[in-house]
Amino acid sequence: MKKIFSLFLTLLFSANVFAGDYSKNNPMNAKLFAEIQQKSGTKITIKEAVKMALKDSYQVYSATKMKEISDEVYNQMKSSYYPYVDFNASYNRAILRAKTLNPQEDKMVEATPVNNTYTAQLQANWVLWTGGKVKNTKESGRLQAESAEYKLKDAKTAVAKQVTQFCYLIIYASALVHVQETYLDIAKQHLKETKARYKQGLSSNLDVMTQEVRVNNIVPQVLQAKKNVELATLHLRQILDKDPEMPIYLTWTEDDLALPNTKDLQQLYNMAYEQRPELIVSKLAVDIAETNYKLAKADHYPNLSAYGNYGYNGYTIDGLPDGDHYYWGSNVGLQFSMPIFKGFSVSSQVKQKEIYYENAKASYENLKKNIRIQVKEAWLSLEEAKKRIESTKGVVEQAQENLNSKMLRYRNGLISQLELNDAISDLNDSNLTFVQAVYDAHVALSNLNHAVGMETENYE
Repeated sequence: MKKIFSLFLTLLFSANVFAGDYSKNNPMNAKLFAEIQQKSGTKITIKEAVKMALKDSYQVYSATKMKEISDEVYNQMKSSYYPYVDFNASYNRAILRAKTLNPQEDKMVEATPVNNTYTAQLQANWVLWTGGKVKNTKESGRLQAESAEYKLKDAKTAVAKQVTQFCYLIIYASALVHVQETYLDIAKQHLKETKARYKQGLSSNLDVMTQEVRVNNIVPQVLQAKKNVELATLHLRQILDKDPEMPIYLTWTEDDLALPNTKDLQQLYNMAYEQRPELIVSKLAVDIAETNYKLAKADHYPNLSAYGNYGYNGYTIDGLPDGDHYYWGSNVGLQFSMPIFKGFSVSSQVKQKEIYYENAKASYENLKKNIRIQVKEAWLSLEEAKKRIESTKGVVEQAQENLNSKMLRYRNGLISQLELNDAISDLNDSNLTFVQAVYDAHVALSNLNHAVGMETENYE
């Protein structure tokens, strides 16, 4: 069971990457891969299961919220392109008036008889040039929003992968049930014939006991296979956030088990470069590091901004100001500032950002190489598994013919019970080998889908 779970950790749904590219000849054995009859309940397809998970998954919800936050951060950063406009107003009441020294009288006198001061001002400030800060701040926000979008795609892919791994686990666990039940049925049939032969004096009591032991040894294997189907279904319900007793069962068709014609390696490499969310996020990290580097260098350059204000000022001893006690004023101008020396802090920040930038580029190139390895490894495994399917199909047919022949010869007393049991075991082993080959092919296909960047939009 642990082996099956570990192998399925990278399983993905194959229809997205190779749509319209399915082989006409489905290598599956319809009987071996038939559905297990379940109690009454709701049956869902693989696609429906993925849709349910994408709708309810916390990973997708969290990534969606992070994308929304990144979009708003981008909108905030774009605001640097526009002027800032402020309005402020104030009222001041003098409790103790300010005084000043009158040099002629050599004593303190009230500086002004004003008790009430009213002010209101509309002020605008527009940054004209900052050495690239405004432009790169906006670009950094855009890149972060785009990165969040691809992280959301990556989260969706992870959820789809997690769901489909248990869907295919159910399919293959069901196939193992059919294999073991076939093995048990043949063994029981052989036991029945052995008992009949014993009554006729053609077989010994030891033959009957030997066959009973063989049947009893197969029963636990059938029970174990059925339990694996139940466990896989249980875990699927858990991923879908459903109650463990909810009667939801997986249904599938031969299309879900079909294998595509594999594209050539260069096409697969190109697909990975264009679609793999993880690689795109890494490339965006390089661009973000570059903009941060440019932002740090901008601190070496001067800043230029324009400003303007229009305001009201009124002063009274008592009450509100009349026409003789207030005035309107306005100003416009340019402000220029040039950093001269900040204790080498700017140079240090620039160097830090440059190192981050160089490291991001190296990380991206390393990831590209690793993805190429993943693509080729999965491609090789898929091609090998396909060939194994073709070869094992012939072995299954031969094992079935061999069993039919030896069963007939056994009934005619031409071979021993041991030889017949060997033929039964050979057929069972052939079926298991065939199921394993098909299973390995889909594991390899799922790895290839993941390596080239599976899309999940058609599930939504």
